[in-house]
Amino acid sequence: MNRAEIYNQISEKIIAKIKEGVLPWRKSWKHGLPMNFITKRPYNGINFLSLLINDFPSPYYLTFLQCKERKGLINTGSKGELIVYWSINDVALKDEEVRRIPFIRYSHVFNLSQTNLFHDKTDGYKIVSCEELLSRLNTQPVIKHNISKCYYSPLGDYISLPLITDFDSNEEYYSALFHEIIHWTGHQSRLNRNDDYAFEELIAEIGCSYICGLCGLSEASLNNQVSYIDHWLTKLKSNPDYIILASQKAQKAVEFLSFT
Repeated sequence: MNRAEIYNQISEKIIAKIKEGVLPWRKSWKHGLPMNFITKRPYNGINFLSLLINDFPSPYYLTFLQCKERKGLINTGSKGELIVYWSINDVALKDEEVRRIPFIRYSHVFNLSQTNLFHDKTDGYKIVSCEELLSRLNTQPVIKHNISKCYYSPLGDYISLPLITDFDSNEEYYSALFHEIIHWTGHQSRLNRNDDYAFEELIAEIGCSYICGLCGLSEASLNNQVSYIDHWLTKLKSNPDYIILASQKAQKAVEFLSFT
């Protein structure tokens, strides 16, 4: 089966499944909460928010001292993250009155992946057909890993998503990665797409389904994609022309990747 036939077959499946009814779309990865590596206690307040937005593949953080106590080393060039602690201290005044006064303390923590204590255990989860296809890209996108979200950053021109071990299945990891790679093709230095958000999401998910088809990923992955596509078609008022136009742009994006 050639590439065009694969595209057409997937498009027909998508349309058929949409006609069957909307599938409940879901996030297909586990959410990681930033927490201390030693105590396993999640951070809270502003520390939780400031650590959650980082692009690190591990939810665990530790101080320089905690790393040293575990006979670990901080990787050269790593920058610590500022966190704050509040404490209430009893202060004796001149008239022997004791007043409870809040004090703020600062500290720095490092993500576990910034130390030699971190071990990447993802190799055994990778799908050979997907990795072979990615290796044939003419230009390799910059891919980073985090603990809570999938996105493409046009400003930084990089892709970020959770580790493969954090997804419900290996197929869902590659599906998410391929979705973001299609977004990556739309950068001004590549195909320079300037479509509105909903239409761009439609392009990305259809393009993703094409790449999944080229890799032979499972039907379960396609079901999730169909639901997501239907979500954006609804946002676009279900105009029947949109899926045709989006499919054309998605195919152009896949062809731009030049997997041959």
